[in-house]
Amino acid sequence: MSLRPHITFLTRLATFLPLFATIAAFGQQSAGTFRIAGSVTDYATGEPVVGANVVAYDAGGRPHGAAVGADGRFAFNCPTKAATLRVSMLGYRNETVKLVPGRTDYDIRLREAPSDVGEVVVTGFVDKKRESYTGATHVIQRQEIENMVHTNVLNIIQLQTPGFEIFDDIANGSDPNKIPDMVLRGRSSFIEGDQTNVPLFILDGTEVDISYVFDMPSDDIESISVLKDASATSFYGSKAANGVVVITTRPTQAGRLQVNYSGNFQVSIPDLSDYRLLNAREKLEYERQAGVYGDFTGSSNTDVTNQKSYYEKLDRVNAGVNTDWKRMALRTGFNHIHNLMLSGGSQDFRYNVSGSYNSTTGVMDESDKQTASLRINLTYGDMNKLFFQNIASLTQSDSNDVPYGSFSDYVSLNPYDRPYNDDGSLNSVLSFNTANPLYEKSLSSYIRNTSGSFIDTFRVRWNILKGLRVEASLSYTQTKSEGETFYSPLSQQFNNTIDANKKGSFDVSNGTTHNLSGNAFAVYNKAWNRRGGDASDLLSLTAGFNIESTRSESHSFSALGILSDKLEHPSMATGYAESRPGGSEDRSRMLGFYVNANYIWHNRYFVDLSFRYEGSSKFGADNKYAPFGSLGLGWNLHKERFLKGSAVSLLKLRMSMGYVGNAGFSPYQAQLAYQYSSSLQYNGGIGAVPVSMVNPRLKWERSLKRNLGLDFGLWRDRLNGSVDVYYDTTNDLVMDISKPAHIGFTSAKENLGKIRNSGIELSLRGNVLQRKHTNLNLFLNLSHNRNRIVEISDYLKNKNAENEANATSSLPAAFYEEGESMTALKVMRSAGINPANGKEVFIDRDGNPTYEYDYRDKYVAGDTTPAVQGSFGLSMSWRSFDLSMNFAYRLGASIYNQTLATKVEGASPTSNADRRVFYDRWKAPGDKARYKNIANRETTPPTDRFVATEYALEGSSLKLSYTLPDAFCRWLHLRRVRISASTGDLFNISTIRRERGLDYPFARVFQASLTVNL
Repeated sequence: MSLRPHITFLTRLATFLPLFATIAAFGQQSAGTFRIAGSVTDYATGEPVVGANVVAYDAGGRPHGAAVGADGRFAFNCPTKAATLRVSMLGYRNETVKLVPGRTDYDIRLREAPSDVGEVVVTGFVDKKRESYTGATHVIQRQEIENMVHTNVLNIIQLQTPGFEIFDDIANGSDPNKIPDMVLRGRSSFIEGDQTNVPLFILDGTEVDISYVFDMPSDDIESISVLKDASATSFYGSKAANGVVVITTRPTQAGRLQVNYSGNFQVSIPDLSDYRLLNAREKLEYERQAGVYGDFTGSSNTDVTNQKSYYEKLDRVNAGVNTDWKRMALRTGFNHIHNLMLSGGSQDFRYNVSGSYNSTTGVMDESDKQTASLRINLTYGDMNKLFFQNIASLTQSDSNDVPYGSFSDYVSLNPYDRPYNDDGSLNSVLSFNTANPLYEKSLSSYIRNTSGSFIDTFRVRWNILKGLRVEASLSYTQTKSEGETFYSPLSQQFNNTIDANKKGSFDVSNGTTHNLSGNAFAVYNKAWNRRGGDASDLLSLTAGFNIESTRSESHSFSALGILSDKLEHPSMATGYAESRPGGSEDRSRMLGFYVNANYIWHNRYFVDLSFRYEGSSKFGADNKYAPFGSLGLGWNLHKERFLKGSAVSLLKLRMSMGYVGNAGFSPYQAQLAYQYSSSLQYNGGIGAVPVSMVNPRLKWERSLKRNLGLDFGLWRDRLNGSVDVYYDTTNDLVMDISKPAHIGFTSAKENLGKIRNSGIELSLRGNVLQRKHTNLNLFLNLSHNRNRIVEISDYLKNKNAENEANATSSLPAAFYEEGESMTALKVMRSAGINPANGKEVFIDRDGNPTYEYDYRDKYVAGDTTPAVQGSFGLSMSWRSFDLSMNFAYRLGASIYNQTLATKVEGASPTSNADRRVFYDRWKAPGDKARYKNIANRETTPPTDRFVATEYALEGSSLKLSYTLPDAFCRWLHLRRVRISASTGDLFNISTIRRERGLDYPFARVFQASLTVNL
């Protein structure tokens, strides 16, 4: 893949440097200045606050200042007409120091704001103070993000947020081009493939796709707010059934030009520790015992051929042939991530420009991904008067997928086969007429994908009167994607194709999506003083509307007949495939109105009311609009007299209840649609047939969310956390229901279904050690979710029975039944293997032993959702060193061991398999074995012999950082230099022995990082 576009991108980004250097230089010019110096230290510990900004403004409003060095000192030329110094640092309260005539040295102490970001919940509409917030939310701060290994933003959210679950994908492993599936507080919809269970992602007030979040650099992020219940997500009521994740990027900051660079260099090593395959000698003996070569007593031509094949392979084994095929498609991946940020400006005009480049090389050959992005954040004005902001971002991503098969193709090959002949040529045909996948790997086939996005958000804020302001924003998003798959005419998939004009194929697709959204609202705040003190009563009213329009279209076609392996362009095909071109066009509109009222009384009691009325073109004509709303109540017990002077610094009880919706469906699911057909031509016209049924009564899915929470803090928040209990019910599920065939449709979309999710979440943080040079923080997250199907349609019930009756796989099929979980594991009961004959004995529903399997005798053997899951870790600092560790755990999930069902039993002796296939299977009468007769090649139906409870621990992130001495930084003319060494996905310990990374292996990541501040 050409790197020219990315080189051009970085070159253009570099052109910004002279521009902002000029701005900064101009900003520091002044007619009259005097030299000022001083120190900035932590109020509690006396430690230097390295990196704090000290700024003074001249008469023209231009900034003059400096950043605090590692020794805690600053110095700069201060304008003679400046009246104050303004000192700011993330994590501390801003300080304003009045300048005294004739004084040139100042000692400034900053008070820590322990949760400067965490004390404010960013909702994407109106920011809320956490102390008076009734919603269930979790805020991830910048420091927590910096402590993580740079993999992707989704992993950071999972490790820091209780209730946010990324499903363990044992098939796709560490494939850099696969976006994982995830839920927040359980699944709330049956429809798959449309991301109807994925949370809503908001970036700087604009809705973005999950793929954008997956690719975005974490260095750009200031904070992440995960909104969970009805009160927290009230501003997104129509889309908030699955929760909302609000991401805020780094803000602009006045001052001289600051240049920050971070580089992360990673090495990815394939993790094959879960594979325990037979070696060459064991595999050949397994084949013999399984009867592949007969009983060695026959004299027919077939018997002689089988015996000859066996002894020829035995000679190879004795000669030392033991090929490790699984490593033939693997490599060590090298990844590098770079981020350059420029920020500064005057008091009125500020800028923040960041560019990033991420190159990821997968551990399978020919799999990679390159992503480049540019983000420009410009602000003008005063937040207390009139304020303008424009954030524009441009992202380009190019990726290659594996075109030569999956990792399992290599794992299944026999170790006594040589990949190459003695002359160095490929051994084209392996044992049992198996094709050599290395031949496929040597061809010019490829799978390429390109995607790009442009997002621009313009925002204005106007404080009209004291306590009254209006805000409006307009966002435009454009995403484009292109895909091209080429399979060489020499590919083995065309071996049975005789016509040369049909060998080789191209599949080409492209798509474009445009989204335009607007939002405007007014906020009124009124505060009252009580008994002459600070304002203790506050009324906040918000009212506004939003509008959204989305249009997307896609095109695709297939071509056949590529005359050469080197002709890698669709125009070289001899013709189109025997199918028509594909494509689609979708349009949808949304319009909503909302109001929110929040009242705080005596800083102790507060109530939060929200109402939203929203309409969407995706639903029936009679039900396009739907109401949503929430009620939240809270009580700050720590403000009560009986807790004054105690160790309790925070104790807040809150509850909420309300309705939210789900709009992640096809835009035409409720409309009558026709499809033209070339086979319906008559008298010069063309006919059309209906393909979807109109349903004017189809309405919104709505979820009733109920939450009870407690936020607490002890000893000035040295120990703090939250506990939440929730009970959510999703009503009017959009599902397929059965229709009589005579109307022309066998199914149609209706509102018929109900799902319930309930659970508990715990978040615990503790600053267990705080000394002058040492600081230690611990954290623990825990969540438990219970899912229940309350009601489903007859269509889905009939589909369950049909799927089970036609099942040929050895893995359990999805089976949805009222009263059970959506992730219930249903199998037939087993009594084990009969020692007399090596056959499995089943137990029917009446408790009788039988050799006959009947899917109707299945029972719920467990649930694939863990009983408890979460994460824990620590962050520690000592002088210039910082250490962080993060672990994830899953406890009590019922797992169906796929390895046992397909690589021990159900395995073909012609392919390599798990070592247990040879050592633990029944071989002779009287054997007490766990697995069936070694010669049995039948597919094993799902039984509880392969169900086990998993207890798993993952080493997710380990990072050690060191900040270089200030003297060395000054020698390099730098403000700050930080180096780090870290590792990700270090280990996975599980009570279940099974293969992981079936189609693409998992990888261990080792990273070195460099951060430089100019």
